[in-house]
Amino acid sequence: MIKKIMAVLMTFVLSMSLVGCSNDSSDKKTTPKKTTTSSSIKIKDVSDFQEFDGMIKYFTMDDKKIAIPETVGEYANYLSQVGTVTLNDTGDKVEDVELDANGISSMAAYLSVELDSGDVARFYLRYENPTKKTISVAEASVTFIEVKYDEYAEEEYDKAAKGIEVETSEGTLALNNKVKYAQVRKLFGDPEQETDGRFHYTDDAGYKYMFDCCNENRNGIFRGFSIEYPSK
Repeated sequence: MIKKIMAVLMTFVLSMSLVGCSNDSSDKKTTPKKTTTSSSIKIKDVSDFQEFDGMIKYFTMDDKKIAIPETVGEYANYLSQVGTVTLNDTGDKVEDVELDANGISSMAAYLSVELDSGDVARFYLRYENPTKKTISVAEASVTFIEVKYDEYAEEEYDKAAKGIEVETSEGTLALNNKVKYAQVRKLFGDPEQETDGRFHYTDDAGYKYMFDCCNENRNGIFRGFSIEYPSK
């Protein structure tokens, strides 16, 4: 009789253990996975402004200083002084978009800035994730930027960013489509390479600069610049 009672008790205990294990497993499956991001990457804001030690120190728009950025988030912070910033055509903020480990942007990536005027300007860039884990695009390292204003452009977003002034190591260049080819060349001297009115220079730190004074149907006007960052 005692043996039968013990057998019943053992069966009851085992059945309760199995139920407990089943509930634990179910809980784990329904728990949302938390995205792993890096807290070691500092994203600078407007209060951290510093002039860049290169041919181009910074640029201004509506009298707001825009630093040469280290991260996408920093660039977005500065551009947010003049409008609402989102990534590409997603409508999402840069901090809300993920970038896989060791991931890179497309060659045609840009920050879309809806200006106070209602116009939308594009600020082209490329970026990469230098870490081995998923991060937000805001934390990604910038590898290339391009700023342009061309009143003759076919696309509205390439003629929206008016009033930009580029502060360089040799003086100020207004990006207003009135500065001519010869003025840019005089400011910096002969370029290392010239292709169809585009002047190429490299500084001692390995940054590559292009000043776009395209001559084709433009009478050699200054219509933008780009900076390619050195590989790390």
